[in-house]
Amino acid sequence: MNDQLTRRLAFVGILIVGLFAALFTRAWYLQVLTNEELADKAFSNHVEIVVTEPTRGRILDRHGVVLADNIRNGVITVNQSRYAPGQIEYVLEQLSQLLNIPVSIMNERLADQRTHPLAAKVVATGLNEYGLLRVSEQSLPGVEAKWAMSRVYPQNELGSHVIGYVGAMSQGQEDRLLQQGYLPSERVGKAGIEQIFEADLHGRPGQTELEVDSTGRVHRIVGQTKPEPGSDIYLTIDADLQAATESYLRQGLIAARKTVSEDSGFFYPAIGGAAVVMDLRNGDVLAMASHPTYDPNWLVGGITTLEYQSVFENPYAPGALNNRAVQGLYSPGSVFKLVTALAGLESRLISPRTAYYDVGYFKIPDKYGCTGRCTFYNADKAPLGVVDLSSALTRSSDAYFYKVAHDLYWIRGEEQWAIQDMAQLLGFGSQTGVQLPFEKSGRIGDGEVKKALFEANPEAYNPYGEIVQWRPGDNINTGIGQGFVSVTPIQIANAYAAFANGGTLFSPNIVESVVSRTETQFGAAVIDFEPRIQGLPEFPEGSGVVREGLHGVTSKARRGTAWRAFEDYDSSGYPIAGKTGTAQAEGRNPVLQRKKEDSAVFVAWAPRHDPRYVVAVVMEEAGFGGEAAAPVAKKIFEALRAYEQRWPDPQVAFIAPRPECPEIPEALRGDEAFISYVPEGCPWGIQVPRANSPEDADGDGVPDLEERKP
Repeated sequence: MNDQLTRRLAFVGILIVGLFAALFTRAWYLQVLTNEELADKAFSNHVEIVVTEPTRGRILDRHGVVLADNIRNGVITVNQSRYAPGQIEYVLEQLSQLLNIPVSIMNERLADQRTHPLAAKVVATGLNEYGLLRVSEQSLPGVEAKWAMSRVYPQNELGSHVIGYVGAMSQGQEDRLLQQGYLPSERVGKAGIEQIFEADLHGRPGQTELEVDSTGRVHRIVGQTKPEPGSDIYLTIDADLQAATESYLRQGLIAARKTVSEDSGFFYPAIGGAAVVMDLRNGDVLAMASHPTYDPNWLVGGITTLEYQSVFENPYAPGALNNRAVQGLYSPGSVFKLVTALAGLESRLISPRTAYYDVGYFKIPDKYGCTGRCTFYNADKAPLGVVDLSSALTRSSDAYFYKVAHDLYWIRGEEQWAIQDMAQLLGFGSQTGVQLPFEKSGRIGDGEVKKALFEANPEAYNPYGEIVQWRPGDNINTGIGQGFVSVTPIQIANAYAAFANGGTLFSPNIVESVVSRTETQFGAAVIDFEPRIQGLPEFPEGSGVVREGLHGVTSKARRGTAWRAFEDYDSSGYPIAGKTGTAQAEGRNPVLQRKKEDSAVFVAWAPRHDPRYVVAVVMEEAGFGGEAAAPVAKKIFEALRAYEQRWPDPQVAFIAPRPECPEIPEALRGDEAFISYVPEGCPWGIQVPRANSPEDADGDGVPDLEERKP
């Protein structure tokens, strides 16, 4: 019994000694012999960061109509880090049979380097709910059938130049955005609001930290941060008014193409145009149209070169991607006479009621030693007879403003550049600051501008190498919005808005607010765009006569240049003041291979006695402003008149101007002959049933005998 116990204890002792020996041997092996090998393996286990794309914010109009949104798109993703060698081939074969997609195409999509190697990659898109269910039922390893979000523009072409579109990153964008956590495969803003508010719309990407070994196998999730959705952008535009503005602009261009030019005998090309509608009380842009237009949905997924050329390089509809309202540069023509009129008053060169006899042209007097072109004609060389400042604006007398601009040229000192200075006060020659990309500054001609142009392109501007000077003819052309003057449609609208509201020049707002969609701040405004005042120009004495002249442009009784367009317009309670322009276009039409036709311009505000809205319309190679552009503006005003009934009162950011009321003898204040010469709002501008009589010589309504009684 004792021997047996002794043998068992000896066996246990030997076993224990052996186990400890093996343990020490293994420890010595790991610590000494394989130390470097294990260190390499430990080092090869590292953390990879996989970025998760956030949901892009929406773009909406001022009433909440969605203009840019995200829709569910069924996708199949494959995560290559989940497979052992050879396993992925089996999975792709199964997917190929289910989806009817060749394995080669799915391999190409898996090799896409624009996503992280460890991120799940999309191998199929466009699946409906039934397609996703079929794949899910197979329970294939590393395969996920899910809904993903893609950009969509539910209103199609509506407001496309304002909204913009998303597309693949350019090289310049990629260098910048990848450092901010973007995925190379993401679609980013390429134009409009989509581009300029990219940071707000994009949101904050999520991150998943994965511990990965040297073979690419994921061992565990170290940490995870959820993506934060992008903010919503609310615009100041009204979707219904935007649709009406685009429709009327398109209809106007089509109508112009059916009209024969008296100069050339050909139909007007009317290749494009723009229209801007603003609330002149706070600078909000209510509608902005540009034609030709496009559907941004075409560009979301990318298009082929052939498709791009057929749509966006069509020579008969050029520049479809350009927003002509802020990028188009045009000679303003006679709408620029507002600037010249105010400049003449400011310099005290003209008296608003002084008569001028328009004989159909203006000739530079011989005493100035004019050489070259010395005579400047009205449109069609038509003589207008006796005019003053008011009727010169109403009937658009070129000769009157030729003389004003010419006489300003010969004033030495600051007044010589009165036209240029007044143009700058009204915002011409610089960006308006509207929240849109690629806005042009335009140009107001002066000596330095002329010199710069001639030196930059001598073959076009100065082929004979003449001495570059600012000459009287340059100032004359500037005075009627020709020559070196170029402006954008939004500048025209903004300048007239400032004049109509009495002297508040806004930086127009086309964005109302940026609204958060994060869990902690959902629905809260991140940014509210208040009215932004750019300047407070003071208008000279006599500007009331300028206003009076613009009031007459739509009047048949005063033979205004736009009276035919407004002949059937119901002006009761909603009269319109404005200015027509017919701008000569330089050069040749590259498609038609003939001289360019005149461009039509019209700008107006309404109601004229209580200014609220301004509309500017520019139509390229479409003819006369009063015949082509004015009818478009009239229809837009009719839409405004209807739609504003449902709008809340806006924030007003200026003090309404008081009219300049001339001194008229009290006995004549009710006389019909004086009513048309008195600005609206003056107490004696309204006919009253009172007149002088033998019993009431002073016409005050009290018999003279009663006044003499003590």
